[in-house]
Amino acid sequence: MTQPSQLPLCLIQLDFSVFHAANGAEYVISPLCAVPGGDFLMGSDPAIDIGAYHSELPQHRMTLAAYQIARYPVTVAEYACFVQAGQHEPANWQQQLEQLDHPVVHVSWHDAVSYAQWLSACAGQPWRLPTEAEWEKAARGADGRVYPWDDTFCRTRCNTSEDKKGSTTPVGSYPKGVSPYGALDLIGNVWGWTSSIFRPYPYDASDGREQAESAEHRVLRGAAWDFSAWEARAAFRFDYSPGAALDDFGFRLVLAPPIA
Repeated sequence: MTQPSQLPLCLIQLDFSVFHAANGAEYVISPLCAVPGGDFLMGSDPAIDIGAYHSELPQHRMTLAAYQIARYPVTVAEYACFVQAGQHEPANWQQQLEQLDHPVVHVSWHDAVSYAQWLSACAGQPWRLPTEAEWEKAARGADGRVYPWDDTFCRTRCNTSEDKKGSTTPVGSYPKGVSPYGALDLIGNVWGWTSSIFRPYPYDASDGREQAESAEHRVLRGAAWDFSAWEARAAFRFDYSPGAALDDFGFRLVLAPPIA
């Protein structure tokens, strides 16, 4: 098995770093993007977003505390440390290990939560999945834009079906798709699990949708290499069973206190 400390040069150049926990376990951390506290527009405005779907309505103003979000989705190199620490191997793991700079896939919501808990223990920091509100603000900023860059889709800014790659791509391959806060691959490449249970809007973190233990469908965001511009809109909400682990399901983490 490839050792995580043997990071590909491309990940080193993207500011990924290898660390060692007190117990000697290796872990890798992505660079972070700071998202300031304050208001943002969550959901779709049908007057601007002609693809608006009923689950994205009504658009509403949300206030979030400041947090940091990983610049990239969790890569195979990062997840390999977790596997070496005893976590079960995702499907097609040996093939995934040949692409350490790609997002890890075939991970369920439960896998993503377990990874965040393991990383928190290793690093002594509060890592967790983003809520769907945190994900959406990181993706579109405070002004309600449809995509991270503006209101018009551009296939050269993200790995969706329009760009015809047919699979995942190395993280950071679409620098022009950067979000207002500096995050990449929020749109396209892989769907990203969030902590949130799929429930109607307006979003309210105190209404039970952020329960840690529930078999209800969880929200994924951002679309993937095999989905289109419509699903890649920053407001689009996709839900799936938390036990599902498909070839286009990945995740990224935030560094922030637990949801109260």
